[in-house]
This record gives sequence, C-alpha cells and structure tokens, in this order.
Amino acid sequence: MQDFAGIGVVVMNKEISEHLQALNRWIEQQGYIPKRLLGCLSVEERKQLQAVNKAVEQLRRSGVPVPEDLLSLKLKLSAKDASGSENRETEIRLKKVERLTEELGKILKAARSLRDRLKVTGQTGGSKKHYGITLLGLLQDRLISTEDRFILQWLKDGPTHEGKVKPDGTVMAKGAGGWKPYASLSTAASEIAGRSLNGWKHWHRINSDGTSTALEEIRRLYMNEGAD
Repeated sequence: MQDFAGIGVVVMNKEISEHLQALNRWIEQQGYIPKRLLGCLSVEERKQLQAVNKAVEQLRRSGVPVPEDLLSLKLKLSAKDASGSENRETEIRLKKVERLTEELGKILKAARSLRDRLKVTGQTGGSKKHYGITLLGLLQDRLISTEDRFILQWLKDGPTHEGKVKPDGTVMAKGAGGWKPYASLSTAASEIAGRSLNGWKHWHRINSDGTSTALEEIRRLYMNEGAD
C-alpha cells in the first residue's frame, strides 16, 4: 500500500518551511531598530517645544524676524521629538512580533492536538490479528512515541500511576517503589493494582489537549490498518 500519509507530510513540510521563511523575513523587518535613537521628550521639554512653536508662529505672523537662538532651540527639540517617534514606532513593531509569537504558540498547540487525533482516527479496513500486537509495533507504526505520557487508572475515581514506553517497547511504570520496567502493559498494571488487570484497557495515553486515549483503542486502530 502506497504511503500517502508520508507524501502528505513531505508536501506539508515544504509548505510550512516556505511560510516560516516568510514569517522570519517579516519579523526581521518589524524588529528593525534604528542605529541612532535619542530619548523621547520629557513632559517639560514637550511643553517647552509647544511654547516655542507658538512663539515662532506669532512672530512670523507679525512679520517680526525670529531670533536665531529661538530657531535653534526649536530645531533641537523637534529633532529629539522625531527620534522619539522612531522609538514609538519600534515599540509598535515589536508588539506586533509579540502578538505573532502568541498566535504561533496557539498554532503549535493546535498542531499537536491534530497529531494526536490523526494517531487514532482515519484508518479503515485491514486484516491484522489481535494476537502478536506489541507496543514496539505501535512505536514502529508511529501510533505512539517514546515522548508520549501514559497513565494507569483502573478505578474511575481511583489513583493514577505514570508510565512511558522505551524505544525497545518496554513498559516503564511508576509504582510505590519508583520507576520499574515491565515486559507488558498487563504485567505492570496487575502488579501495581495488586490484582489481575487488562493493561491495554487501563493504560491511557495523555494527548496534548488534555484528553486521553486507551491503549486498547490505539491497538484497535492498528489492527484495522490496511495490509501492505
């Protein structure tokens, strides 16, 4: 069976890469900070500039020559005020970058949630047998990963225990004595609970959106996957 999912990932990765490059260029433009930035006018300086502008305007209307020292002061304050505008513009641009970062964070969270849903949906048909299915097989088919977090809970409101899967398919479970390796999900569940349990039913993977999926459900989807 042709791996259409793999082809889709390659195409998607190329598109994402192009978008990220465009975003990087935009961030560089928005985050540009002028080399020469002077401080903004203080409250007193701004009042002084307003008074100077008013005095210069009145003198010009009256036809009276504007003193050189008054013009010099006006130019000095105006130049400083212009640099302050550059500062304000830079702050606005950086705020845009901050908002973009927040939105990218939301997109990343949504992407992780989508990844989890894709792991347990959309697979139909198949002929795989129930027996012989192992955690290593699920790892190799990328229905689970060593980075996933698992919990064991056999009573609705009962205690929970953490677990993880090593690259060789070994179960690592945290019981009263700390972390310990187990040959299977059921062996780990039964020893921790103190009674016989079906590990596939009571172990769950915690998805990135906070929901959980029973390992038996992930196994069922693996069983229904089409034969190569």
